[in-house]
Amino acid sequence: MSGSPSTLADLRSLLAARFPEKTRKPGGSVPTGVRALDDALGGGLPAGRLTELVSAAPSSGGQTVLTRLLLATRAGRQRVALVDAADGFAPEAVPPDALRHLVWVRGKNLGQTFSAADLLVRDGNYAVIILDVRGVAERALHRTPAPTWYRLHRAVEGNAVAILVLTPWALVPAVPWRLVLRTSHALADCRAPQAA
Repeated sequence: MSGSPSTLADLRSLLAARFPEKTRKPGGSVPTGVRALDDALGGGLPAGRLTELVSAAPSSGGQTVLTRLLLATRAGRQRVALVDAADGFAPEAVPPDALRHLVWVRGKNLGQTFSAADLLVRDGNYAVIILDVRGVAERALHRTPAPTWYRLHRAVEGNAVAILVLTPWALVPAVPWRLVLRTSHALADCRAPQAA
């Protein structure tokens, strides 16, 4: 098979060859690598559930959480899929080794984005699926019908996968966990005090 997969069957074969099936059981959680988030969630992202992470400002910490999650899942030898609705993921900002277990899907529109997320949830080979809708036009996000979100809720129920939805504002209806990163931090805020 040369080039890109032309059918769904080709895509599934390609994924199966790259990521041999690993038995995953429902329940439990996937640590994010961010202690405050893991504590708030009772150990990490809950499997079989959606968790919404709202990070409106670019410097509010959404990219840091994403990077930490990739590092934590790589250390745990877990597979992750990132469904990127606005092509906003910056792989150069993540250590290359943390990307080895990542499948990155870039949707051309919200319809493709939700279809890809649904397919990956049902695949069963991922510990976490990240659905990033930050950067999508506000109007398009507001037009997303509530049943689209409810179908995603239903697809993940009883599965061993956790879904993290990255949004610019509170968006996902009936989400069990919504974490909001409100504060922007400048580099100067991160300076450690110098020993005398």
